[in-house]
Amino acid sequence: MAEALDYPDSDFSDDDQSPLDISFNKAADHVRKLTSKLGNNQLLELYGLYKQGTEGVCNTPKPGWLDGRGRRKWEAWRALGDMPSTEAKEKYIALVQKFDPECSDLIDTKTKEAWVTVSSLRYSPEPELKENELSLLEAARENCAERITKLLSQNPELKHERSEDGMTALHWAADRDATKALEAALNGGCFIDAVDEGGQTALHYAAFCGHLKSTILLVEAGATLVKDSDDCTPLDLATDDEVKKVLQGAKS
Repeated sequence: MAEALDYPDSDFSDDDQSPLDISFNKAADHVRKLTSKLGNNQLLELYGLYKQGTEGVCNTPKPGWLDGRGRRKWEAWRALGDMPSTEAKEKYIALVQKFDPECSDLIDTKTKEAWVTVSSLRYSPEPELKENELSLLEAARENCAERITKLLSQNPELKHERSEDGMTALHWAADRDATKALEAALNGGCFIDAVDEGGQTALHYAAFCGHLKSTILLVEAGATLVKDSDDCTPLDLATDDEVKKVLQGAKS
């Protein structure tokens, strides 16, 4: 069953807000009517974008493993990295409209045109040039396998690259279920059992998020069921039955 996610009411009138904020708040209001129709993954994706849009980069401690709901919400927010809040708001609006095309009527056309125009000026690079500018971790997050292969072939030492919280390309790919990127990173020599600052491997991420394909890829590549800082293996964190079966097979 999908779990409802809370969205606080805005303290500002439309006159005090930018066109983007007006559209964002209308979309957030509409989400309250959709919670019973959306799955947990859809709600978590919306939650992460909402938190990033309203509070910026995730800067709260990771909930303990007993707080499964809190950890899932935290992971959805943390996965957005340093995405600008304005970009998160734009993605949130687009996602709400994707989940319910009828809600496009709730966002005034002129208002939408205003924030889209401002946005297009801020992001000047051409779309086809962006992939060539991605770092290894960004490419893993965006499932850009060719970029990963190129970067690792040009500079094999990049396989050791980590984010501030210890996440490698494998962690990012597993977190997003970016299977093409995951396979490219594995083929490029990224250490399969590398751990983040919490002692978790990419397999922990895949298992916790319920990503079956990523779990299978990692297990077949030789990932082991190591324990994290909370003494939990990927199997301990798994909630999806199919993922559990794969991990139980790996354990045996």
